[in-house]
Amino acid sequence: MNADDIIIPFLERDPLARSILLIDSPSVTGVEELVDRGGADLLVYTPSFDERRFVIDMKNQLRRYSQRANLKNQELTRERETFIFSLPLTDDEIMAEIVRGIDECLGYQPRVVLPAGVRLTQEGSDAEEAMLCLSGRVSLERESHAGNVLMHHASTGRVIGLLALSNQRTAFFTSRTTTEVTGIRITFEQLNHVIRTRPETEVLIAVLLIRSLDRRLRRAEDIQIEKVELTAQLEAEQRALQETYTALEEARAELMSQARFATLGELASGVAHEVNNPIAAITRTIAHVTEDITDLVSLLPKKESAAAQSALASAKTSPPLSTREARALKRTFTKKTNDPELASRLILAGLRESDLEGITPKQKDRIRVVEKAASIGTGLRNLRSASSRINSLVDSLRSYARPDGDPLVDVDVNETIEDTLRLTSHRLKSVEVITEFGDLPPISGYPGQLSQVWTNLLTNSADAVADQAGAEVTVTTKRLGSDWIRVTVSDNGTGIPAELLDHIFEPRFTTKSGRIQFGMGLGLTISKTIIERHDGRITLDSGAEGTVATVDLPREGP
Repeated sequence: MNADDIIIPFLERDPLARSILLIDSPSVTGVEELVDRGGADLLVYTPSFDERRFVIDMKNQLRRYSQRANLKNQELTRERETFIFSLPLTDDEIMAEIVRGIDECLGYQPRVVLPAGVRLTQEGSDAEEAMLCLSGRVSLERESHAGNVLMHHASTGRVIGLLALSNQRTAFFTSRTTTEVTGIRITFEQLNHVIRTRPETEVLIAVLLIRSLDRRLRRAEDIQIEKVELTAQLEAEQRALQETYTALEEARAELMSQARFATLGELASGVAHEVNNPIAAITRTIAHVTEDITDLVSLLPKKESAAAQSALASAKTSPPLSTREARALKRTFTKKTNDPELASRLILAGLRESDLEGITPKQKDRIRVVEKAASIGTGLRNLRSASSRINSLVDSLRSYARPDGDPLVDVDVNETIEDTLRLTSHRLKSVEVITEFGDLPPISGYPGQLSQVWTNLLTNSADAVADQAGAEVTVTTKRLGSDWIRVTVSDNGTGIPAELLDHIFEPRFTTKSGRIQFGMGLGLTISKTIIERHDGRITLDSGAEGTVATVDLPREGP
């Protein structure tokens, strides 16, 4: 059984108790906790047991217990023993006693008076004498690549060179007087004679050395602590400097960006002016072509003309269909035409069920007329939508170059999404886009800017699933009460890592680095700015099943 197991329970009941272990083995184990608690007070090796010494040691343990327990025991106190090097004398008193012994043994020794700046020992040089300083101050220095380094001053001690005499007479420090110093120079042979003649001098010198070394050690420990604290402070300052440097770099990049954007603003004003004229011409031409095509269609036979005009009007004005509605309409058109591919083309052309009323599968020429008319109507609508989009972009460029403020208009959000899907179809070729449009009221906003948001969200979702089979992007719109609408764009990709999600709206942050579609990392940042400008909110949630971007917009707008 270990001593810890026996004695620790007693110490827990009485923490002041003293523990004495009688050991019959040259080494002892099982006292780890006892030593850790400071409870191994006395260990006695029984094979060399000394009864007289044991009685003295027991009295000392009783005295210590009495002191700790605040018990008044005059007999024990009177017999109290002090450590041999714990002299109740000051350094000056000890030095005076040493000097008195030297003068008695060697005769009166001359007192040497030295001004400040005198070297008493030289680092690395032989030292054959010691200097007993009676008054004044001495510094101890070491050489380094950075020059002489002050090692001790207040902790130098009163005997200079004594450690060098014990170290093969080679000085470890360069000692130098910093004030006027009065002392006694004594060779090591003389010092040996004094110690042999007066043994008590050895204890006095040892006490001075111990006190000096204690002061040096404490100073060294303080320096070490200061070093650790300064290192920690330096690391903190380095981190702060690095953060400041990073901030300055970002500010520099921002200033450069602003400079580029300022130049771009000047260019944008000119580009907007130059583009505006041809776009206006295209818009007028679309109107004229629409009138001419309508007149041309009217020249067809009566039944074909009516069907063609209806198809043309539907293609230009029909609202967008959800994926579910498109599937139902395809089934209806397939029954009327007996041709699923033709049914798909008719839906893409913008036809609705009313446009094929009274037409049978056998009337292929009439169906062909309707299809072509609807295709022309869809083309005109796309041209009008594209020119309108370019107009809005031109307005945005003009607004950027001269921030007069774009006018707010009533926006059909479903229509802007449908237009965006058409204009970004080249990016969505390998993705199945599912739309679920709700019945939305018009909202007040900037249609060009909102289209930019839908473009960013759709292309981001398409990029997230572009390399996987069964890639899907779902766009859903619905009302939120009477004053808000919600648009969600979701994909079935692998999601965004959690550690990146918090940074997704930061400028110049991108998850596409290293890919062909690598961008500037500004799309979501710009989208967030636009949505917030509309007094709305945008959030991004991601998991293993994909990513969902949610945009909430108020009806009243900004």
